[in-house]
Amino acid sequence: MNMQVQHTLAIISPLILMALVGFICTKTKWFQRSELDAITKFTFYLSIPAFLFYQMANANLSQHVSPALFAAFYLPVLLNYTLGWFGNFLFHTKLKKQSSASAVYALSASYSNTIIVGLPILLAVFGDQVIGIVFLIVTFHSAMLFTLTSALSSHHHGFNWHSFIRQTFSNPVILSILSGLAFNLLSIELPQTIADSLLLVGKPAIPLALFILGASMTFYQVSSEKKFISFATILKLLFLPSLVYIAAHYIFALKPMVTTVLVILSACPTGVNAYLIAKSQGYHQETVAGTVVVTTLACIFTLPLWLWFLS
Repeated sequence: MNMQVQHTLAIISPLILMALVGFICTKTKWFQRSELDAITKFTFYLSIPAFLFYQMANANLSQHVSPALFAAFYLPVLLNYTLGWFGNFLFHTKLKKQSSASAVYALSASYSNTIIVGLPILLAVFGDQVIGIVFLIVTFHSAMLFTLTSALSSHHHGFNWHSFIRQTFSNPVILSILSGLAFNLLSIELPQTIADSLLLVGKPAIPLALFILGASMTFYQVSSEKKFISFATILKLLFLPSLVYIAAHYIFALKPMVTTVLVILSACPTGVNAYLIAKSQGYHQETVAGTVVVTTLACIFTLPLWLWFLS
């Protein structure tokens, strides 16, 4: 058991350290907000898309695509989302019986930071063999949860399919994965010069993403709604991964590696995009921002525990 714990910590520690460096650099004002914005723009519009496109174009997808894979992840996500929705709808003091606010809160308890947190950990544990599974899940993750949240809020804001589709397919992460998937399915081989260029641009993607994650923590605060932030954190980091483990291991009997990948993706902290949705909807901005902070900090302890449990 001690060897397993040490191995898990050896995997997690460099990732945590990279995020900590980002936090310290921003907290001490060594990095100004404008400088961080420039790094963020390069990372999320160039480096990460280059990395994702190349990996998706070359991933072996044939052995991973199955209804069981999607059901083992997305059915628990939908159940967890429903529980978060009812938690706000029935018990929130000021926003009780409001579907839009409940949808935003449910998103904060269900939406995972799969690319910045989940992918680096799984690459460190299993290597490139997990790329296909991760990208199959990530491709539909944002689209499903954002569509559901927008649909449940449509009576208040009016759901605009044209705007949603434009925003979804202009997202560089989704666009790069879908483009890479198209190249993969059509068996289009990348010219060596382009492949080498993509590898070069994409190489710093993961370290930079972790640096930005740590740096961004200085801009969010946990000042109110602590009970609801705590409930969302429990749902996100403990309840949802437990549901995914039960579904993947006991119901669908997936392979141990696949089960681990799905559980770790579900056990990631709340993604920052949930906060952007909260701002656009006009509900729970502070609650979602607080949930992003608390789940990100708490996953330093919970993710190693999940890895140890699954090992």
